[in-house]
Amino acid sequence: MSKIYLDKVGYENYLKSLEDIKKEIDANAKLMSIYASDDAYGDGWHDNFAYEETMHKEAELFQKYNKKKSMLKDIVIVDKESNGTVSLNMKVELLFIDDEIVEEYIITGDINSNIDDNSITINSPLGSAIYGKKVGDKVNYKVGDNTYNVEILGIENCS
Repeated sequence: MSKIYLDKVGYENYLKSLEDIKKEIDANAKLMSIYASDDAYGDGWHDNFAYEETMHKEAELFQKYNKKKSMLKDIVIVDKESNGTVSLNMKVELLFIDDEIVEEYIITGDINSNIDDNSITINSPLGSAIYGKKVGDKVNYKVGDNTYNVEILGIENCS
């Protein structure tokens, strides 16, 4: 598995998301115990659809929790660098060479990003391609079968 780069806040958010899944598991278990005793309908558990649904939900939650927990070993906590290269919490102006479009993005150290507010995670294909690069560098990155070429036009500290 590839590394997951997070800043300290991103790591704390990741751990919080694990705790949130645990809370969902606990809430689902309470519902399951209620539905398990509610077998007055039909011929017991075979017709108890609410109970069956909570069983399926439990399996999904445990799978989600275990996957996220197993990814903990792949997390690398990175600190902000200030050596003139693309790093965390920096606004980066990019020229998408093939389309001749200029865009600005903020590089985040969280596992999630929001393209609507022009933030991208360092773990995205674009974020990992430009991380550590300097103004004037040209890089390419792949998304699926497509290759994109960008040039770094500017770097600005956001914090």
